[in-house]
Amino acid sequence: MNIKKMPNGKYRFREKYRDTDGSWHEVSVTMKSKTRESQREALNLIERKIKEKTKKREIKEKKIESITVIEVSNQSSKKRKMELAPSSFYQESCFLNVFLKTFGKKKIRDIKARDIQDYIVLNSKSIKTMHALKRGINSIFKYAYVAEYIESNPIDRLDLPKDTRTKESVTKLKQKFFTLDEFNLLIKQMRFDASNDETHRKIDLIEFLFWTGLRIGEALALNWSDVDLLNGRISITKSWDTKRRRLGNVKTIDSIREIDVNSHCLNIVQNFKKYNSEFIFVTEKKKQINYIGLSQFLKYEGAKTQLFGKNPDYFSLHMLRHSHITYLVNKGVPEKMIMERVGHKDPRMMMGVYTHILPENRVTLRQALDSSTSWGQNFNNQKIPKKSPKIIEYNEI
Repeated sequence: MNIKKMPNGKYRFREKYRDTDGSWHEVSVTMKSKTRESQREALNLIERKIKEKTKKREIKEKKIESITVIEVSNQSSKKRKMELAPSSFYQESCFLNVFLKTFGKKKIRDIKARDIQDYIVLNSKSIKTMHALKRGINSIFKYAYVAEYIESNPIDRLDLPKDTRTKESVTKLKQKFFTLDEFNLLIKQMRFDASNDETHRKIDLIEFLFWTGLRIGEALALNWSDVDLLNGRISITKSWDTKRRRLGNVKTIDSIREIDVNSHCLNIVQNFKKYNSEFIFVTEKKKQINYIGLSQFLKYEGAKTQLFGKNPDYFSLHMLRHSHITYLVNKGVPEKMIMERVGHKDPRMMMGVYTHILPENRVTLRQALDSSTSWGQNFNNQKIPKKSPKIIEYNEI
């Protein structure tokens, strides 16, 4: 036991001890003197402190050892809710609720990497779903690791298959955008079929999504304070939770942005002013246009339009965002400008998923290849004059 005199004249008694996990700790008490009686009293107090601390640690360890997956999930979900957009959080929660039915009551320390690997593989219809499941489950185990409930994160040892493109998935991906000609045909069919003002509102919103690249939740969250009609700009700062029908955060921090819009979009917005509602894209009852109904309407009209090579079953509102980005890329708009406009951070993701080569660009590419081929043929057909070998004179050596 170490004894040290303090500036105030009192004495501090310190003692080190080793915990059950092998780590060293220190406890101390302060006494008025360092007499034998004071030393005995200090020693008793120190021993009592060590016992109390050891007991608390044992209780904590037992609690940690018995903590279940669902208990950790309840803790981690609070953090996750702050990180994700409402729609993304809802989707992830659906995945995790199914996962918790199998693993929820189990001790988190008992879960092995192979258990999670087998679960993900057996409960996923696609590789994309596997990785979505992995992200959600990882949020629980990462939280447990940081909180020191577990010594390592089993998710780090998973070995899931990479996303290899099949013929079917590539075909589906290629169909998830409209060319400008295709979109105009689709809108023409929609306007022809429209028999009431409510349907025309849906079509207006579909056109707005195509020409702005907004996510449906971002568009439905727009109110009049977000629109600058004079300068042709709109501000995206929030998103409409289509599941719970309430305002929420945008998907990522990069989604908060201002964008320029064309005169057609401004006219669409102006048309909605007559409905005198807080939000722009509303029904006659002044409620946001229904997301599911709008998506079904797009599929239905897509089937009637019969666009060549396009399966209307694959049509979605997000497809309009794909189309907008593809249109801008093929018009030669710089990548950074497009990323800022649509609220993307990762250029690899944007260029890999959202862009497609339009038919008119394929023609340009083919012409370029044809011209290079014809140049090669002309070059090969030219007669190259044969040169007689030069006779070297000795005086040149």
